[in-house]
Amino acid sequence: MHGKHRHVPLAFAAMAMLVGATSLFPPAQEARAAWFRPLQHKVNPSTQSTGIQGKVIVVDAGHGGRDSGARGVGGIEEKQIALAVAQKLARYLQQGGAIVIMTRTADTDLATERDRAMKQRHLGDLRGRLNVVRRQRVDAFVSVHCNSAPSPDWRGAQVLYLKTNPHAKQLATIMQEAFRSELLPTHRDIQSNRTLFLLKRIEGPTVLAEIGFVSNPDEARALTTGAYQERVAFAMYQALVRYFSDPAAQHVAEGAG
Repeated sequence: MHGKHRHVPLAFAAMAMLVGATSLFPPAQEARAAWFRPLQHKVNPSTQSTGIQGKVIVVDAGHGGRDSGARGVGGIEEKQIALAVAQKLARYLQQGGAIVIMTRTADTDLATERDRAMKQRHLGDLRGRLNVVRRQRVDAFVSVHCNSAPSPDWRGAQVLYLKTNPHAKQLATIMQEAFRSELLPTHRDIQSNRTLFLLKRIEGPTVLAEIGFVSNPDEARALTTGAYQERVAFAMYQALVRYFSDPAAQHVAEGAG
């Protein structure tokens, strides 16, 4: 799954739900930079009649504060990209009628001073994010992260879910399909997990999206641009709309895995 992948220019934009969007089909000589073009649009108002309206969705920007997360090409930091994409995703969801709760909106973490004094900042941060979820009824949880690897050849967005959570698997599947359709080329599949703190403790459609490798030059360059961040956020938004608009997706047999 990890290997050399040839760079292929992104030819098509996430157009399924756009209203009044500017053209995303540039002249041939500009095609290589197509995904860096700003997406000048708002979410189609008709999506407010879909299942996403009124849903409470937690958008979790990974890392923050002292925890930069992965560091990539040119010194870019995962925490900054994760927050930028999370904020854009929150805006799309709000335009679509969802109630959005963000675990963080600035460059900080959720650890307490007691956590820091006890040298448990990382665990305290995770507990703080979990407490955000437990304060209210939540319909979905999406955590935004970036990936990194020793080799610059590794690339591709990928969605993780808890192996024993069928609802999470269904959302992960839909989101991975959106990533394949809308983002830079990826040959990755969804990946089950048994150990991630938040995935283990939050029920329902709960996923962690690794939106690209900051160690890969192509993806690092794209992820630092607002236009590509919009593409990532819109792909995630589309996935959530599709999940909540499909009754079958929300009534997966509990025994499925």
